[in-house]
Amino acid sequence: MPVTSTPHPARTPGAERHPGLRHRAPVRRLLALILAAALTLVAVPAQADTAGVGDTTADITSQTDTAAQADAAAPAEAMAPAAAAGTDAFRDVPVGSAYYVPVTWMIQNGITTGRSGGSLFGVRDNLNRAEAATFLYRLVDPAFTPPADSPFPDLEGPGNWDYAPITWLAHEGVIAGYADDTFKPLRHITRGELAKILYGVADPGYAAPPSKPFDDVPVGSTYHRHISWLKSIGASHGYENDTFQPGRHINRGETAQLIRAVAGTMGYDTTVVPESFSVGGSGFGHGVGMSQYGAREMAAQGNSAGQILRHYYAGVTVSDSTSMASQNLRVHVLSTASTTLKATKLNGADGYVRVRTQGAVLPTTGAVRLEANGGDVVTTMPDGSRKRAASAILEWPGTRFWNHGSPNAATLRVPNADGTTRPLDLRHGKLVVTVIDGQLNIVTELRMNDEYLYGLDEMPSSWPAAALQAQAIAGRSYALRYMGTLNSDCGCHVWDEVRSQKFRGWAKESEGTNAVYGKRWVAAVDATVTRNSAGTPSRALSIRYGNRVAEATYSSSSAGRTRAATEMGWSAVPYLVSRPDPYSVTSANPNRAWTVSVTQERMAAAFGLPNVRTVRETAQNGTSGYTDWMTATSSDGATKRLTGNQFRNALGLKSSFITSVTPR
Repeated sequence: MPVTSTPHPARTPGAERHPGLRHRAPVRRLLALILAAALTLVAVPAQADTAGVGDTTADITSQTDTAAQADAAAPAEAMAPAAAAGTDAFRDVPVGSAYYVPVTWMIQNGITTGRSGGSLFGVRDNLNRAEAATFLYRLVDPAFTPPADSPFPDLEGPGNWDYAPITWLAHEGVIAGYADDTFKPLRHITRGELAKILYGVADPGYAAPPSKPFDDVPVGSTYHRHISWLKSIGASHGYENDTFQPGRHINRGETAQLIRAVAGTMGYDTTVVPESFSVGGSGFGHGVGMSQYGAREMAAQGNSAGQILRHYYAGVTVSDSTSMASQNLRVHVLSTASTTLKATKLNGADGYVRVRTQGAVLPTTGAVRLEANGGDVVTTMPDGSRKRAASAILEWPGTRFWNHGSPNAATLRVPNADGTTRPLDLRHGKLVVTVIDGQLNIVTELRMNDEYLYGLDEMPSSWPAAALQAQAIAGRSYALRYMGTLNSDCGCHVWDEVRSQKFRGWAKESEGTNAVYGKRWVAAVDATVTRNSAGTPSRALSIRYGNRVAEATYSSSSAGRTRAATEMGWSAVPYLVSRPDPYSVTSANPNRAWTVSVTQERMAAAFGLPNVRTVRETAQNGTSGYTDWMTATSSDGATKRLTGNQFRNALGLKSSFITSVTPR
């Protein structure tokens, strides 16, 4: 087909998403060890972060201070109406940042909902005891029903976000509170304390080395073993000055990193796959042959229709020909079990239609009902009379087939024939109805060189005349290639959809107020036709390569260079080769650059993988620059490839010129 498009204008399901449910006992043990320790430990004074840099695995300097600090008083982890499904909801956790993966893991497993309102995670905010309780509660036992009475006087009521997590800890016997029976939910936790908590829950049986892991963690210090272990498993690399700063309060971003890293060593599924992907590209359509937006720009720069066509089709000529100048073309418009057809005069009144069937000619002004039955067309006239025959032909006034020039000129409406829901109004030709494969097969027969082209809707009629003429010549050349033989599966030469070329009949010819746009298109078609004294086409411009009509494939726009036919898997065609096309990527083309969002589920289905972690272009055509291969990698390291064309088709993309695939 010549055109694939015209220029008219949750997380992944499955048990693996809930790793915490498989390890409740270890987490409970960790809680007991760490929080018990936290109740009795005296916090070491927080050290100043003089370098202005956090844990190098956290890259704190990449985060925006302003956004986090502006909402510092907002309650963290307050239950929003719906939990965020991805870090797109958190403006302080952008894609590609150091915190993106661990925070996404927490989101995908229901461990965090961010701050109240859901716009921030609070990566630079210090972690407090209530938040630590909440993270672990959501991981282990989020279905817990809290008691009506609080075990601690400093807790707010049952409706508060931290009430269930803290009372769950008390219910499990993990904590008894401080000496004054309070919980102190807003007390901050230090980096050393969290290291000890995580060590306790993992229970690694780790033997501390006789050396310090960081300059500020000497052998024999309180957290020497725990911090040495974190470093040994790659969970922390410390700060740039080779310190760990165990007495410094730990922020929520660093906490997310450490919890996920430790969970991985314990056998938790810490897989993180993007919720979606942002796919970027350029151009619209297959990119072979003439670019319609390119034709528009070339016309705007003063090029003629011939110059436009010779640019896009290498080595062709654009010349007059008498070949099939006045012959009819059969266009398939609808296959259906039954339909009702009615004519309307151009002034809006009921129009005449006549039916030729079973040897009779039956004129009427009413609706004619047609249905397929036993291989025949059954026609029901407005008076209820029925005729049965192998075919039926419908004609209406003002056409070459019945009373041409009549004041009663009409159009015939075929319901659901323009696409699948809109009616198709026919001004020219006649309708031929047969039965194929048990369905009515409805074909319009009309003269190709003008009547068919008047209804060809492949380019906006408001565009420059030279572009419209180039489109008319390309459309004619395409149709000429198919006029030699009828397709047996439709009794037609071409279809009325983009499987061939988009045909909209009278809607195109009468477009605009007083047909202002339709007249421009008709004038462009007429400018490419020579008529005899009777007004019948005798010659018409077409695209030729040697002594044959060229197959004038075209699409909406390229990405700056057209593609060769072979890039689509078609046979090599000497005039369908890659051509420079800077005209397609001007500001007039809305598809010179585009982005679309693709869900994880759709991307995984496209590649036939259980999930997709990354997608990248692994080969591109050396001439056109279009994508040859895309490769996806799943969370378990499996890879699969699709050609650029397969990738485009599987995801319904505008073109196979892919510029980026960004996880979201």
